[in-house]
Amino acid sequence: MTKKIILNIVFIIMTLMILGGCSEIKESDIGVKEDNPLLNYFEQLNPDNKVIKCAYEDIDNNNTKDLVVIYNVSRNKNKMKIVIDKDGKYEFTDEVDAPRENQTIKFKNIDDKDQIEIIVSGSKNGAVGYAIFRVVDMKIINLFGQDMEDCC
Repeated sequence: MTKKIILNIVFIIMTLMILGGCSEIKESDIGVKEDNPLLNYFEQLNPDNKVIKCAYEDIDNNNTKDLVVIYNVSRNKNKMKIVIDKDGKYEFTDEVDAPRENQTIKFKNIDDKDQIEIIVSGSKNGAVGYAIFRVVDMKIINLFGQDMEDCC
């Protein structure tokens, strides 16, 4: 009888462990670790904006990585800005409209010049678009894009 009780208790504990593991809520991946100092700086100065997607790369070719941030500003509006690391002092670029859904951020040195271009794509209600940006004088310049206005 004692053996049967122990087996039942072990069975119940294992079942609870399996169910507990399956019901665990996982956080979505925004692209960088939560302890990223540029992300923390952004969140500290923009506490009302939920970060959706980030990407970390040396955009201005000064040997320090910068952070591209896509974030929510209202129910149907997302924006993007970049936190530039100027030797430990952080500055924001201006902001531009960003896709509502399925955001991706990639980097490419398209013209083999000093600065890296930022390729952002996404969608809104099935409309897909993309744009290629560069930072000039702390402004995000749209070099080329297609249908971006339909997904922002």
